[in-house]
Amino acid sequence: VLTGFKYIGDQIDQLKDAGEEDRYLMGFEESYGYLSGTHARDKDAVNAAFMICEMFAFYKTRGISLLDKLNQLYKEYGYCLIRQHSYEFPGSAGFSRMKDIMDSLRCSVPSSIGGLAVLSTVDYGKGVDALPKSNVVKFVLEGNCSAIIRPSGTEPKIKFYFYSDQGSRKEALSVNK
Repeated sequence: VLTGFKYIGDQIDQLKDAGEEDRYLMGFEESYGYLSGTHARDKDAVNAAFMICEMFAFYKTRGISLLDKLNQLYKEYGYCLIRQHSYEFPGSAGFSRMKDIMDSLRCSVPSSIGGLAVLSTVDYGKGVDALPKSNVVKFVLEGNCSAIIRPSGTEPKIKFYFYSDQGSRKEALSVNK
């Protein structure tokens, strides 16, 4: 789904309408909000703290630390490093500037970002994979990396996300500087 708990809540509602509410396990977004269970439709720090305590208790009974489990997951699935940068554009002039930046990214695709070649572009403003249209542009980069740019939905900011999916943290850090 797109970023935003309204989209996660919508998925819960769809499952509920289909009589399959129990299929929902967890949703989260880039702002580190987590939602387990179907009782809330927005990020919940209390819920996230409870999930960490529950994981700790579960793995402690098996003699595994959370750090050991995390490292096991990295070894099995690889390491995804995400870096986010936000740039503020206050006022009506800022809103206009953000629109110009997004339009420019759609019209004039850069050949590289951070020294990595741009392989393709995904414009979510045109609709992608049955998702609602959204003012988001994704650049797929060489080396299993990507860059996603979108205006904030609640603040006068443009957010840039740089992803590096690699085999280890060291490899991810070497690419995503």
